[in-house]
Amino acid sequence: MAFIGVISDMQNEKQLKQILETRLNNINKEHTIIAINDKSIENIKNIRFETILVMDLKRVRNREDILNELFKNSKYLVINADMEESLDIVNNMKLNIITFGFNSKSTITASSVEEEFLICLQRKIIDINNKILEPQEIEVKISNKKISNNSHNLMGITSILLIYGKKENFF
Repeated sequence: MAFIGVISDMQNEKQLKQILETRLNNINKEHTIIAINDKSIENIKNIRFETILVMDLKRVRNREDILNELFKNSKYLVINADMEESLDIVNNMKLNIITFGFNSKSTITASSVEEEFLICLQRKIIDINNKILEPQEIEVKISNKKISNNSHNLMGITSILLIYGKKENFF
């Protein structure tokens, strides 16, 4: 069983977990999505996460010691490059880091958010099955209006889906 951790604000945590569980349910591997926050971090510090999605670090402030261990032991770290908090915590770590956001240096960014939502993969990444995804644009089809209002959630979820081999991104 693979564990995927989600660090987010309370408002988005439930939605992110629900969408990831729904979208990853037809992959052969079993996944458990776990919210990482100030209340749960002490209880989950010994879990080895396959992937951690970092949307917002505010809820785990002052827990860098545990975060360092969680990050070091994970295979992938998917992180919002636009968040206000410093990303110094991941400096000098040898991790598969995939950044997303409107930052032009992000691995995954949005190239269009108007009539259609286009994700731009700016650097190649190696997915969980060791397949190489080359730089490309990917159209994200959205039927759920709730999620279409949050571009960062779309980019974060799409990043996870790409890692797990799902290029058809329908929300």
